Amino acid sequence: MHAHTAKQDAIQAIEQLPDDVPLDEIVYRLYVLDKVQRGLKDVDAGNTSSAEELAREIETW
Repeated sequence: MHAHTAKQDAIQAIEQLPDDVPLDEIVYRLYVLDKVQRGLKDVDAGNTSSAEELAREIETW
């Protein structure tokens, strides 16, 4: 199994939408797809925070 390129992922995401979808919805879906993929890469790289770390950070807000 090979990794998809960003272009292939974008095309697949767009093809799943109805034909009459507005352009702003397409852009939003691609934005969300990008954020999810970046998050998954961070998880794979170990760039995560524990719940306790997040709770401490939130307390400083």
